[in-house]
Amino acid sequence: MEDPLGTEAAYFDEKFVEGSGGWYLRTLVWTPKVTDDTTNRPVVVIPGWTSVVEGWVPLLADWVRHRPVIYIETREKNYTKSPDGHRERATDHSIPNHALDMDAIVRNLGHDPSECDWFASSLGSTSILHGLKEGTLSVRTAFLLAPNSEFKFPLWMVFLSGFPWWVYPPIMRLIAIPYMRWKVKEPGQKIRYTRTMRNADMRRLKLSSRSNRAYSVWDGLQKVTAPIAICVAKSDVLHAHDDAIHIAECLENGEVIEVPSNQFAHEAEIRPIIEDWITRATE
Repeated sequence: MEDPLGTEAAYFDEKFVEGSGGWYLRTLVWTPKVTDDTTNRPVVVIPGWTSVVEGWVPLLADWVRHRPVIYIETREKNYTKSPDGHRERATDHSIPNHALDMDAIVRNLGHDPSECDWFASSLGSTSILHGLKEGTLSVRTAFLLAPNSEFKFPLWMVFLSGFPWWVYPPIMRLIAIPYMRWKVKEPGQKIRYTRTMRNADMRRLKLSSRSNRAYSVWDGLQKVTAPIAICVAKSDVLHAHDDAIHIAECLENGEVIEVPSNQFAHEAEIRPIIEDWITRATE
């Protein structure tokens, strides 16, 4: 594929890297042509549930001018390659499996996960927390936007998860997208979620939603000792603001970072905030 950032500041490579259990996940790697970071330490980016890279272009285009960036798509994304002959199940798309994938992919790219700084959103944030508390993932630091403590889907969505996946496209057009547009107030967030819903792999969306709705992050958070920033925005109605703050309170080395909006955390303006926090957290 062509570089989705369209930048001249970094070399770009699209890879399909082996994760856990023989799954291959699309991984986008940028390496700055000129870097002002003497450590050349990578930042690993894990997007949210069904999120597409186009929603992260402003932040990524700025970040790749300064640091190597490894962008890993989780299993529910369109381009993921499951093992040959494998019939996908809801358990394949569990939070524990996402955490195992992240560790395996970074190692298969030749990096030590504990020497990388991590940035994630939503499901990606929750997966990192799970890996840390279960000891299946290590990080140097993690800046986590809107982690989900639990996945509380509307009742109509839970009901529809029992339908065959091929009825999802009209349901998305007639129910899910109008519902999301009504519920979300941030214009940028509304555009991003409309895009992701239209581009989601419906079969995997069903399996992932069935797996996620049984998950809770709370047990064991006190075991996480790495520096963690929990980034929240009061205007974000799709992620539980108070739950995210409580997650930070449960962590031994957690800190809350308030931003004006969820969309702000997708823009270039968030990068200096993240880098300043990393510097403070590792001094």
